Amino acid sequence: NKKSRPGISSYYFIHGRFEPYKRLDLIIDVFKELKLQLIVSGSGSEFEKYKRLKNKNIKFIGKPTDDELVDLYSYAKAFLMPQDEDFGITAVEAQSFGVPVIAYNKGGAKDTVVDGKTGVLFNDQTKQSLLEAIARFDTISFDKRYLITNAKRFSKEIFKENFFNLLKQNI
Repeated sequence: NKKSRPGISSYYFIHGRFEPYKRLDLIIDVFKELKLQLIVSGSGSEFEKYKRLKNKNIKFIGKPTDDELVDLYSYAKAFLMPQDEDFGITAVEAQSFGVPVIAYNKGGAKDTVVDGKTGVLFNDQTKQSLLEAIARFDTISFDKRYLITNAKRFSKEIFKENFFNLLKQNI
């Protein structure tokens, strides 16, 4: 039902199981200031804590169904990942839908997000650093096909192929 779907590229999106290290506090602080549309979906202690805050531009929607999650990714302007993750599958999921990522430049994001091509990386978990990343994001035109191709680098099939090639080289 298209009427119930969010507007195309009208909002920023963050999804996950929110615990303190996921830095939802930083995202909420920045988006309250910018007054840009933000959708937060997921669960966790921080989700429950911040869900109680009323703000016109920030919407909390709990744990979506698989179909709802597809829509949330598909219609997002950008996906946000302000935390240090070992890998960060959500950043790859977003790119697989052609959605660029604004991510903290640590951990898995350094491998999965190509700065300036599949998203924007920021170096400090501070309000100023994230504000600058969002401003920079707005100056870049992203190629949806490149985003999808980049995400495919992390598919199960590519992993298996690379793993077996590595084994063959070392036998």
